[in-house]
Amino acid sequence: MSGNAITKLVRLPILAKLLLSTLSGILLTASMPGFDIPFLGWIALVPLLLVLAVSPTKQHFAIALPFGVILSIGVHNWYPDIFPPILGYFLILAVGSFYAGIIQLGVWLETRLPGVFKLLALPVAWSAIEFVKFIAPVVDDWWFVLLAKSAWRFPPALQVLSVTGFPGLSFLIMLANVAIVFFVLKVGKLEGLRVSLRTSLAALAFVVVVLSWGAFSIPKPPDDTFTIAALTDLVNQAPDILATGEFDGTKANSPEISQAIFDLDAVLTRSVADQHPDFVVWSENEFADADDAYFMDQLKGLATEMGSYIVADVVWNAPSGMHDTALMVSPAGVESGRRAKINTTSGEEAAGFVPGPRDYPVFTSPYGEVGLAVCWDRHRLEITRELARNGAEIVLMTVDDDFDANPNFPPFHASDGVFRAAENRVAMGLGTTSGISLVIDPYGRITAEGEINQRGVILGETYTVEGETMYTHFGDWFGWLMVAGLIVLLSLALLSHIIPT
Repeated sequence: MSGNAITKLVRLPILAKLLLSTLSGILLTASMPGFDIPFLGWIALVPLLLVLAVSPTKQHFAIALPFGVILSIGVHNWYPDIFPPILGYFLILAVGSFYAGIIQLGVWLETRLPGVFKLLALPVAWSAIEFVKFIAPVVDDWWFVLLAKSAWRFPPALQVLSVTGFPGLSFLIMLANVAIVFFVLKVGKLEGLRVSLRTSLAALAFVVVVLSWGAFSIPKPPDDTFTIAALTDLVNQAPDILATGEFDGTKANSPEISQAIFDLDAVLTRSVADQHPDFVVWSENEFADADDAYFMDQLKGLATEMGSYIVADVVWNAPSGMHDTALMVSPAGVESGRRAKINTTSGEEAAGFVPGPRDYPVFTSPYGEVGLAVCWDRHRLEITRELARNGAEIVLMTVDDDFDANPNFPPFHASDGVFRAAENRVAMGLGTTSGISLVIDPYGRITAEGEINQRGVILGETYTVEGETMYTHFGDWFGWLMVAGLIVLLSLALLSHIIPT
């Protein structure tokens, strides 16, 4: 971009600036789960950041607001289906304003920091705040949207998760956007920009090196793979099954509906018998009591018939309370493991369920050590990580993702499964009520994927790898580093304002 082009950019009317902000919102939305054009995430913010760089500080929030609102509409449009509609729409607008505020903060830091700190300001601010809101009480369960999610189908980028967790990937994507902007502005000879061309190019080179490392670190699948079958049973959308009883809060409340759910899942399971899956993962439908001999005998008999491990979702009435529980039975027709859901939702707790113990057991199979989890457990970073620390090489999850058949929610739900696999180098299989069912290898590659709101069974090959990742061992070190970094940058910016140079 020439100096003349920069001059034209400076002189753009506010409406044109708002349109460029809107363009950034559209581009970033298009990169996210459900739209899945991953390369756009690496350039999406360039139009917005360019106009902010040449606009007065007092205009920054107003200019960034269309970006935030468009992004929020695109990626949070399922809020009105899980919250009261008025609250859902309000949250969409509030979250959009929040995104605009992060951008405003990052650009404000840029104007008050010297040299390379300008380049780091927005990547650090975004990844730090994103990390905090993801782990914060209450909002963590309902805020799946991360800048890093734009790369959930881009395995070379996913490999950084094994070192830093998701904040490192968000940092990398934002760094690419900022470095491009600084490069363009430097080439355009914008006055007052104290970031050298060399620094911008070094940042872009760093992004390329990390992505190249990611691409070359993914091995070819070994010969000794195993097969996971994962169901999408649409139980929550099946009038014939729902007519036999009710889900009492979140569990089947009569023997009739329990039998109907079992029969449906058994038919789906038998449909892939000739392909001899090693594991079969059902959905989260709490179809029966874990200690009901009648239903458990049927489940064990089906596992023996199939010659497969079957993971089903049941109700476990333990001394500690009623638990939503993933239960695994072996081809020998015996229970080989159960684990209660830890990350229960408010709806489940209202129905009488309590969180399971934080003991993270793993269970032995011929294919590797198996960890079990249920649905919302995938959204707590520590749950899959602790299973991996305890030796889990395979994590199997029963999942309910049917929010009034909304097709926009499942991709974000699914992306967290991919992230947990890549972070901890575990193979994963996820069966769902309405999709997306997944089989994932330890490098975050999806080897089988179900359709949304379409009943069926998928089969995918995966495998295990040995050893802990840096992320598994050290946890969220990079996220906390970003938080500390943001505090330092804020302090430097405030000091520069107070103490004249």
